[in-house]
Amino acid sequence: MQKNTVQIVLDIPLFKVFDYSWDEIVLGCKPSEGMLVQVEFGKSIQVGVVVDLPNLNKVAPQEDAAKTWETKPVIAVAPIPAIDQGVMRLAKFASKYYLKPLGEVLLSTIPVSWKKPEKWDLLIKRIEKNKSKKKATVVLEQDSANEYVLNPEQQIAVQTLIELSNKKTFETVLLKGVTGSGKTAVYLKWIEKVLEEAGSQCLLLVPEINLTPQLEEELKNKFPNKKISVLHSNVASGKRAQDWLSAHLGEADLIVGTRLSIMASIPNLKAIVVDEEHDASYKQQEGVRYSARDLAIWRASDLKIPVVLASATPSCETWQKALENKITTLTLTNRARSGAIDPQIILIDTKEAKRRGQLDADGISADVRKIIQETLDAKLQSLIFINRRGYAPVLTCGACDWKSSCPHCSSFMVLHKKNTATQKNKLHCHHSRMMTWIPKKCPDCGNQDISTLGNGTQKVEDNIEKAFPAARVLRVDTDATRKKGSAQELFNQIHDGQVDIIVGTQMLSKGHDFDLVDTVVVLDADKSLYSQDFRAGERLFAQLIQVAGRSGRSAHASKARILIQTEMPEHPLYQALKNKNIDEYLTEIAQSRQQANLPPYASQALLIAEGRYAKDVIAALNEVREIALTNGAWPGGVEIYDAVPRAMAKVAGKERAQLLIESTGRQSMQKALEQLLDIVEEKKKKSRTIRYTIERDPSSY
Repeated sequence: MQKNTVQIVLDIPLFKVFDYSWDEIVLGCKPSEGMLVQVEFGKSIQVGVVVDLPNLNKVAPQEDAAKTWETKPVIAVAPIPAIDQGVMRLAKFASKYYLKPLGEVLLSTIPVSWKKPEKWDLLIKRIEKNKSKKKATVVLEQDSANEYVLNPEQQIAVQTLIELSNKKTFETVLLKGVTGSGKTAVYLKWIEKVLEEAGSQCLLLVPEINLTPQLEEELKNKFPNKKISVLHSNVASGKRAQDWLSAHLGEADLIVGTRLSIMASIPNLKAIVVDEEHDASYKQQEGVRYSARDLAIWRASDLKIPVVLASATPSCETWQKALENKITTLTLTNRARSGAIDPQIILIDTKEAKRRGQLDADGISADVRKIIQETLDAKLQSLIFINRRGYAPVLTCGACDWKSSCPHCSSFMVLHKKNTATQKNKLHCHHSRMMTWIPKKCPDCGNQDISTLGNGTQKVEDNIEKAFPAARVLRVDTDATRKKGSAQELFNQIHDGQVDIIVGTQMLSKGHDFDLVDTVVVLDADKSLYSQDFRAGERLFAQLIQVAGRSGRSAHASKARILIQTEMPEHPLYQALKNKNIDEYLTEIAQSRQQANLPPYASQALLIAEGRYAKDVIAALNEVREIALTNGAWPGGVEIYDAVPRAMAKVAGKERAQLLIESTGRQSMQKALEQLLDIVEEKKKKSRTIRYTIERDPSSY
């Protein structure tokens, strides 16, 4: 009997493809690369993807008949077209570059419902139901009153983007503009023009899930006759499956999502936008540790389409390319909305304030309290930014050196106050997720005088409520927005003027137009300047630019002041903020990286190991290093350093260490990492006590 053999990848941590037989009569179709199929693997049923057709339309030789007969058959084919070939190429590139099995790369991008064959029948019925609805398309008129009028700078930027699209070639474009300069309006106008071509699709990447509902509503108003698919991890599984399918079938015109959407199957993709391209959340921190921004650029290059990277503070990687004229740069220098004003940045020296007795026990200066009161009197809003949730980051004993350390991590347990009368205060570890009751006395010495160190959003909220008892205070952080839709409810309260003072984390720092926010206060920013991470200063600068941009965005704001409390007001970062020397400071960061031979002027990777005992993890990594350097094939120009503990050396009971690999070239780095992967795979065959991960272009150490 004639049988075809196909090769299939599965969502398992093995660098292998598996042969299965394909019976066209049973399955009702010929095989095609990218098909989603149901197969038996071991004793379980799995969903895989066809990646090769080595024996298509070839009769198996007689001597191989027994072998062919033993090959397990494909059980069923998903009732959808094969995955877009552009995504197949992207997945193969990501698999090679990030050194992860192709099956893990491909299957991790597909919604859970489509990886459960038992749900296919239900999904088929929904598809058929949608197909049977052949209603006439109702053309809605766009409300001209809501049509945004572009200023000359924006018009030039839009026209440039349209011209690049018309060329139908790859181009990376940096859309750089001060916060409030209308970058969103520019790329939405460009997307609108691209979608005028029948069948075209566009992809818009955003960094944060909480931005998506607000943006989705804006897009529905902007594109009333276009189908919009939303893809992120908080979308209900059924809706996500349908939205993914709409994109996959070419029915969705605009696909909006977080980093996972870069791998969505979009067959007619004509434009990509990466909003806030500098944001660290575009880097996946587990599983396939890819950078969605970098994959967006690769995908645009592969498809020969433009990709726009939008940011007020571009990442050093993007800024370097702009400095070297390797990418097109479009700049917006003025705030776009009528009446919007450029905020004044005021640095408050907390050391000096403390010396003069103007810093209260809660760490808030007299100047801050005065300006918040002025803002209240003007019936405008103040936003207090502190990027640490909970009540206090550490509990400590005044009689001995005890601190609230997590028994499972190299971190402290954070005090979280109760939210209701029936709850109790607890200690939380934000890494292992362990929770425990607060001890009534010191576990080491028995002292009952246990105090808190530092401030979190809950403590700041309490302090502000005491200092301004008549004010309506609202806290916005991940603890306050756990319920579905709760974040949008809080944002609506701010927009509607139901709040006087907002206390929050980075959730508030980007993507929101708060018309009534006139004063922004930044607390406890200095801690980032002491970080061992060489990117810490760059990230703090971007974060402060973003949070400062929440003030003065409309004509309602009268003074637009940004108050930054710091012990180091003369630090170059704060001076650049105060004097609005954004480009100069970004260039200074790039130059310092070049002098130190750090990314983007060098390529880095980590080999991370986790295990029960620190000494075993360190020894295992050093053994890998020794083998790599003595096998005679280690590429020149690649440095591999001794094993060291990670910055967070212990997480959830696992000790962690790493090898740092540096190279002046990406090709030599690729060869080195492939060698390390081979060594690690051999070690796995002998022992599974150590877990290894290779991370390309790490964002944290």
